[in-house]
Amino acid sequence: LHPHPITVLRPEIQPSYLTTLERRIDLMMQAGMAWVIPMTFTSDVAEIECEDLALAFQELVGMKLLVMGPDAAFGRGAPKDTYERMLHLSKTAGFDVLRIEPLMHDHERYSSTAVRKALAEGDMGRVTALLGRHYSLSGPVVKGFERGRTIGFPTANISIAADRAMPALGVYATRAKVNGQRYLGATNIGRRPTFDAGHVSIETNLFDFAGDLYGQRMEIDFVERIRAEVKFGGIEELATQIAKDVAKAREILAS
Repeated sequence: LHPHPITVLRPEIQPSYLTTLERRIDLMMQAGMAWVIPMTFTSDVAEIECEDLALAFQELVGMKLLVMGPDAAFGRGAPKDTYERMLHLSKTAGFDVLRIEPLMHDHERYSSTAVRKALAEGDMGRVTALLGRHYSLSGPVVKGFERGRTIGFPTANISIAADRAMPALGVYATRAKVNGQRYLGATNIGRRPTFDAGHVSIETNLFDFAGDLYGQRMEIDFVERIRAEVKFGGIEELATQIAKDVAKAREILAS
């Protein structure tokens, strides 16, 4: 379903997405799906009973097997007994129902909630373990204040959708991809308190790169958090710390 049902049912609540719709489809295809059909969630769809939705799926794609997670619920009111109702319907509708038990990681259930919690804590090791891949953000490279360039550490700033889940503020060892080329880097997610900037920006110093990336799309994989965001006493102190961050990022990415 897209968008998230909560945005339709309670528009005052805006969920944070771990991926874009396009990326979710891409990941599903990589996992072996032959094809993926996104279903647009609307207020009209919210009023359809779960049995009618299942029959619509069956008519649309010839559904033979309905796979459900342990807490899966769909249809009007998201009934808690959706699984039992699907079992009952399947006896006459001609499809099977399979419920998958929850998977656990270090006594914690794999879930988007667990991933968001780890992201908010900057625990990229746990995020990677839960996702089975590094968390990534992507967007077009946009103009920034270019302060990094003046102190010897030019950065590429990307713009992302406001509804994307963000790692905790701080500096990260990252891997970036742009124009099919891969680079190692150090990424700062922060409000640039040394300059009293205020708004959150995503700035990446690409190692051993020189060029203009404005307008091009860049994808950033977050490998490990190096430190939290800090307000420094001045530009010289900031530049000294950035040099240490870059050295630490190189060390992490080389291991």
